[in-house]
Amino acid sequence: MKKFNPTKLLFGFLGLATFASLVGSVSGSLAWYSYSTRASLSYTGTSVERTAQLQIGIVSPNAISYSASEMVEDTTITDAQGNHYYFAPIGSGLTTSILNKYLIANDYATNYLIPVTSGAYAQGDAFSLKKSPNIDTGKINNDAAAPKENYAFFQFIFRIPKAAYSTVTEYLPDREIWLTDAVAKRSSAGNGDVYEALRVYVDRDDTDYGYDYIFNPVAPSAGATKVGGLLDIDRNGYYDYDANNNEIIFGEYDQTVAPSKITSNYQDSDEMIDVNGSEALEPDTFTAKHLNGINYYTSEKLAECDIKTAAYKSLANVAPERNAVTGYLQNANSADPTSLCKTKASDNNLARVNMTVYLEGWDFSVIDNEIGHLFDIGLTFEINKVSAND
Repeated sequence: MKKFNPTKLLFGFLGLATFASLVGSVSGSLAWYSYSTRASLSYTGTSVERTAQLQIGIVSPNAISYSASEMVEDTTITDAQGNHYYFAPIGSGLTTSILNKYLIANDYATNYLIPVTSGAYAQGDAFSLKKSPNIDTGKINNDAAAPKENYAFFQFIFRIPKAAYSTVTEYLPDREIWLTDAVAKRSSAGNGDVYEALRVYVDRDDTDYGYDYIFNPVAPSAGATKVGGLLDIDRNGYYDYDANNNEIIFGEYDQTVAPSKITSNYQDSDEMIDVNGSEALEPDTFTAKHLNGINYYTSEKLAECDIKTAAYKSLANVAPERNAVTGYLQNANSADPTSLCKTKASDNNLARVNMTVYLEGWDFSVIDNEIGHLFDIGLTFEINKVSAND
């Protein structure tokens, strides 16, 4: 099986409530497929009645050299882990420079993403990102942890000042922060569909507040991504097979059932067969041919192998209800809040949410035809307006 040369994946971050971009390139070996893209990844955010009513910050395990105009460390906030608490000025966002310094200091991807996978996941499950399968190293069902430099991770914090002045020292408890908008799209016409592979794992960082979940910014409704199937990793036009001439099911599936579902000695037309249901019109990593003489899986038999899935939520599932008259936000179900976090008096009136941003390699948009394409994503956070009586 052929090996792939290092490729480049580019993206840019846009800061919260800002529009300054970061671009660059870093080499990384992509064993899942031969793939390279320029991706513009952006965070728009903090859409509130007045941005001065929300102060955004970030928690860092390692100290970061921020200028006073960028972020100021609040040394009055401490925790058992020795984390550093940095805040942007009230009414300001987290610029690209701020985010990049954080990622560099903590060894995460700064200007590139390498496709990884969550593996099988249901809301509330433990979450961990894994490396791609690699037939060259025998890691066809890879459970090795993905390196931190393959994805981005942020520990966001919010606090809501009692008044919109730079001298504020009082902050409001029991105030919720919602994700009210999310847009993921190709950067321009002709830039393909790679943006559809973007996922955000939302860790609400509060054990009594609700389940964590995977968020898909392009999905119109809740759904799931299959995290197993046949692949043509070496891109020779045929589904990969092992030394016993059996096609390989990569990823996660019922390994006790699969051996009984394989059909012996393929002898049929040499045509592309969409076994995985990718609906591709041309051959790619997920869509190839069966090689004559190989023991193979039909679409029907593959479906009987219990291919596992990674469930995700859409904006429709997590956005708040908005009162048509007052414009105020509220959870559709108070017993199962969809707000990202809530300021707590017992935690210095902070609200916390962790976000892991990654490309799900099992998404059918992660294919060779996407080489060179760019995408954008925007996330909008919102709070209810702070009144003079608060």
